[in-house]
Amino acid sequence: MSIDSSLIGKTSDPQTFHVTQEAVQRFMEATEDPALHSGKPIEYAPPTFPTTFRLRIPDLQLDSSRMQLLHGEQSYDYQRLLRVGEQVTCTSRIVDIRQRGGRTGPMTIITTETTGTDTTQQPVFTARSILIVRTK
Repeated sequence: MSIDSSLIGKTSDPQTFHVTQEAVQRFMEATEDPALHSGKPIEYAPPTFPTTFRLRIPDLQLDSSRMQLLHGEQSYDYQRLLRVGEQVTCTSRIVDIRQRGGRTGPMTIITTETTGTDTTQQPVFTARSILIVRTK
């Protein structure tokens, strides 16, 4: 299936993630977060931790053997921080698809928005991501 504007509005199935101490610690080690060495217990996940949540949007066919996938941009809007030990349910939605020409050929720019809610259905964060797709 081609990546065109007909996919705008497509949404992933909700998926629940557990924010574990181990996962947060591994993420902080990988990102060399200085707070890891503060001696204080880790109570909250770092602001970029939701990048570890992987959601699949049906009908969005991304094949890295035939496409070059480039991470363009990421932003987060938090209502509150993610607490270690809590569960967060996420849904991702395609909010925009644009075709652009580049120096080396055409590219597709996909903007997705992921929302995370807690067990009481209260919003925790909204993440916005831009993916640039080029055919190899």
